[in-house]
Amino acid sequence: MRASMVVWVSEARAWAPGIETPAAWSIWSDNPQAVTSSERPAAAQVPAMTRRRLTRWGRQALEVAGPCATRLNVDTPVIFSSRHGDTQRTLGLLEALAAGDPLSPNAFSLSVHNSALGLFTILHKLQAPSLALAAGRETLAHAWVEAVTHLAAGAPRVLLVHTDEPLAGTYEPFIDELDIPASIALVLERKPTAGAVPVSLSCESFTGVPDNRSLLLAFLAWWFSFEPKLHYGAGDKRWCWERLDHVA
Repeated sequence: MRASMVVWVSEARAWAPGIETPAAWSIWSDNPQAVTSSERPAAAQVPAMTRRRLTRWGRQALEVAGPCATRLNVDTPVIFSSRHGDTQRTLGLLEALAAGDPLSPNAFSLSVHNSALGLFTILHKLQAPSLALAAGRETLAHAWVEAVTHLAAGAPRVLLVHTDEPLAGTYEPFIDELDIPASIALVLERKPTAGAVPVSLSCESFTGVPDNRSLLLAFLAWWFSFEPKLHYGAGDKRWCWERLDHVA
């Protein structure tokens, strides 16, 4: 088993339709269910002109990332991850191409995988290294590893944001996991801070039956349940997050 360094989670914010507060997430985690709603987050910290251009996928990311910005310095690394990206906008562009219609420059600029990340760093004037990441079903785990790498290299803290929506429409035949429209933002610290939760992540070979939940759904259910460990198997790896007994 390969284990990563211990990090401290000093802030965690999550959003899904109808589940916005820690208390609501705690109730949901007792019996995690799929969420089917077209509700979009307010993303009130985003200027109105920019907010109107965003799909729910982008709004979700900025809804949870925005409140964490007060903890960041201009040189704090930021990682945005998503397995599928903004499929609603991408599908619209592909349908326009198939019909021979011209592409909207605005839609195209916001369809790329780092669009929400770019908007966030511009809005908050961040100048540190930033990365938008996708790695299949294990995307959130690899984003965590990327964050830990920055911390191991000396960064005091890293902001990790993950956002995704279930596949829909044309993409529905490719659904391979239970998912919900949701996002989570985590501030990871290299050293203990008051109130922060110490967490480690390990990885081992896996040949069992893959989890039928998305990693985002599984992580949200674990984090807000306060269970000590999360085991998640997908592909040829099993990931294990663990809240450690000592406290900051």
